[in-house]
Amino acid sequence: MPTIFVLGITGYIGGSVANGLRGVFPDHEFVALVRSQKNNFAVEALGVKVLQGSHSDHKLITDQAAKSDIIVNCADADDLELTKAILSGAKSTTIGKTPILIHTSGTGLVTGEANGSFDPNAKTYNDDDPADIRGISPDAPHRNVDLEIFAADDAGYVSAYIIAPSTIYGTGDGPVNRLSQQVPGLIQAALENKQAVYVGEGTNVWNNVHIADLVDLYIIVTKLATSELGPAAKVDSYHKFFWGSAGKHVWGDVAREIGKALKAKGLVETAEAKSVPPSPALMFMANNSLTVANRSFKNGWSPKGPSLVETIPETIDLVVANQNK
Repeated sequence: MPTIFVLGITGYIGGSVANGLRGVFPDHEFVALVRSQKNNFAVEALGVKVLQGSHSDHKLITDQAAKSDIIVNCADADDLELTKAILSGAKSTTIGKTPILIHTSGTGLVTGEANGSFDPNAKTYNDDDPADIRGISPDAPHRNVDLEIFAADDAGYVSAYIIAPSTIYGTGDGPVNRLSQQVPGLIQAALENKQAVYVGEGTNVWNNVHIADLVDLYIIVTKLATSELGPAAKVDSYHKFFWGSAGKHVWGDVAREIGKALKAKGLVETAEAKSVPPSPALMFMANNSLTVANRSFKNGWSPKGPSLVETIPETIDLVVANQNK
């Protein structure tokens, strides 16, 4: 039975993706790296075999990657040593064919200064233009990991695909973590300040994607990867990069909608949002990230989830519920 090895299954993206892939690849055995034993039951309830270990257990990861047909990495997009352990396993594969790697990066690759202002000169990066993807700065977040993966794919011992999501929103359906980071982070900041907040002018712009639509993209790319695999099917590495970007939002507008929803729930006294200075906690809600997912769309991706604003009330409920645990 072919094997799919999932890293990051207890996370928001990885759990939802694993759940989605389970329904599409029922003839595959699923194995997932799980650090904490307290999460074993929830993972096993998905029909996934637990491999107990952490991201720093590199030999364990290498050994499992070596006997896996498909490796889905939804763990830390900045952990180069983890990525090298995965690639080492792929290079020493025991399955008798080229393994597939589906790696998770992010549109943090193309962010600028985190001052809360829209940059009218900011470039919009198109995933269907290899020159755009090649031109991303080597110093950008996640980029050193992505470059390692591109090089491995070029070397031919792994067939690697990279998916780079934008702001992800909505409730996940994984076994452990059902909350994203950016919007819940802004909600948390509002609760701490007793008022919704945005950075600087609040005019900075990001793209976004509903978690269910992102899962659909992972399914599309994984199916594409299995169909393109073969000795005569070599695909250029930079043609295997996909933005997970569907909609677009202005962060100040999101903050104002959070304020309205918090006021309606009786969690703050004012619906107004206020400006705050830049801070490390709000960095990725303070810069711009502009991408267009033409390659994703060209391969049949058709996002249809609710808008980011529509999901704010349910996200607030989850944030508050997590606080009360």
